[in-house]
Amino acid sequence: MNESIYEKLPQNFLKYELNKIESGASNKIIFRLNKNKKNYILIDFKKDKKEYKKHIKIFNLLKDINISIPRIINKDDKNQILICEDFGDIRYDKILNKYSAKDLLTYAVDTLVVINNSIKYNKNYQLEQYNFKTFNSEIIELPDYYFPYIKLDNFNLKKEFMFIWLEAFENFDFKFNSFIHKDFNINNLFFIPSKKKHLKCGVIDFQSAFWGESSWDLFSLLEDSRMLFTDKFNEELITYFFNKIKINSSFSDFKMKYYFLNCSRQTRLLGRWVKLSKELNQDSYLKYIPVTLKRLEKSLDMLNNKNLSLFYKTYILK
Repeated sequence: MNESIYEKLPQNFLKYELNKIESGASNKIIFRLNKNKKNYILIDFKKDKKEYKKHIKIFNLLKDINISIPRIINKDDKNQILICEDFGDIRYDKILNKYSAKDLLTYAVDTLVVINNSIKYNKNYQLEQYNFKTFNSEIIELPDYYFPYIKLDNFNLKKEFMFIWLEAFENFDFKFNSFIHKDFNINNLFFIPSKKKHLKCGVIDFQSAFWGESSWDLFSLLEDSRMLFTDKFNEELITYFFNKIKINSSFSDFKMKYYFLNCSRQTRLLGRWVKLSKELNQDSYLKYIPVTLKRLEKSLDMLNNKNLSLFYKTYILK
């Protein structure tokens, strides 16, 4: 594989050493280029040309606002290959227990504030907009994959589950007009000590951005399902974020949307972990289920929706 990549490298990178980087369930193939202590990241999008175009489009939206994203050093549209700035190995999920978690999370939240206040809804950007159809297609992953996993394969329960979620969804006046990174998780954030303030938080994997509710990236960060880290700063950071962004909403409405959408996200992830473990034949995804259940249960309690709580505590959280 390395040989085929070398054939596509620009002349000035031919003498760099190539080392593959694990990319999980992503279609991207990622390498680190290294020579004389100079490092770059090579991203090969050949398995998904649409993702390449999306990455370039979102990069052009983000590059001129005051946040840290990897600069593109070289762009090969013919082969769908990017060579980008390397943020190093100090990834948030690897260091939350070694540095001040509050500082790291605050850098990330401040980055979200800048994004939220800098990019306003614009149809000309041609980003997908979240809606009930998307919501429905996501939460159905729980009855489709997680129900069978816990031996709860019951069609009537699936109908009840979907009805309760529809009823709950209709209680909110969703706008879905804020720029959302979508995967603002700690494994996509890097600590960059040499920079100042929120620029210490480097952000990658933004190609799936869409228009959604302003709280989405915040709960992606604070309620990450891959790692159970401290949540003692959550309420403070939720309030901090709300007070910093420009939003026409009450704080109570904002918080209820936060907990509702986080419940739906954790719900989808329960199904997604089972789905990925089967499709990729990797049981390692199942290790995220206990953390996801804890994140789900907490938000469900905060949401205080009787029908949802009863269903989950009867069948999922028992």
